[in-house]
Amino acid sequence: MLKHNSLQSFGFEERQFRLWAASTQGSAFLAQEQLQLAQIMPKAFGHYSVYLGLNACLSAQLESPIKCAIALTSSPYQGSHALMDPHQLPLANDAIDLVVMQHVLDISHNPHGVLREASRIVQAGGRLVVTGFNPYGVWGLWRWLRLRGGVPWRANFLAQSRVKDWLTLLNFGDFDIKPVYDCSPSKSIFPAWIRRICRPVSTGYVLCAVKQETRVHLLKTHWRNRLVKPSFGLAGAARQDHQTNHTRHTIIGDQ
Repeated sequence: MLKHNSLQSFGFEERQFRLWAASTQGSAFLAQEQLQLAQIMPKAFGHYSVYLGLNACLSAQLESPIKCAIALTSSPYQGSHALMDPHQLPLANDAIDLVVMQHVLDISHNPHGVLREASRIVQAGGRLVVTGFNPYGVWGLWRWLRLRGGVPWRANFLAQSRVKDWLTLLNFGDFDIKPVYDCSPSKSIFPAWIRRICRPVSTGYVLCAVKQETRVHLLKTHWRNRLVKPSFGLAGAARQDHQTNHTRHTIIGDQ
């Protein structure tokens, strides 16, 4: 897990990931990831979308029905509209229809806190999309064996089941998870036996979740049946007059 706790360190990791994204391996993997993102985008709807993470131009590369897109990064990058701290987003509560987090959790020292902050700005019915690396895939095994250093091997590699549990606690549901496989020409860096074992397992994932409506449960008050029932008509009026006279005679008699 990454051991930094400042925006400057987060920005440094973001820049390192961009360098990896420009490599043969990184560009091939992100191309496969973008294909899975393209399958999710048509399901989004609304007025505003926010893109956080590595590729500030991702919104322009994906065909989304939401035309107003804002790209936020923690370090200067072409296509970014503003700089941001992923732990404190400069956006109002329940204001955004779609938030895409491209490997933001992978480079954060507090991924749960970052995810909670992103969920804050998503309105009910809106979508939150997270991309990540699979710790149980061939890259995860390579990382676990500590056979390579640098990016992306020092990323958090959060299991999709863990991210899903976090989102469930944040009132998200209707999950849609797409696997991302390694199709890079640089597969030769992995031994054949590792590739053979991990072939059925994805290298990464794209997880989409929908923010659920907050339901308000009204508590019913159980009143005791001691209220005087109203009477209507002549019979009711006569009965009420009889009760009044009886009460008056009782008071006079007591005197």
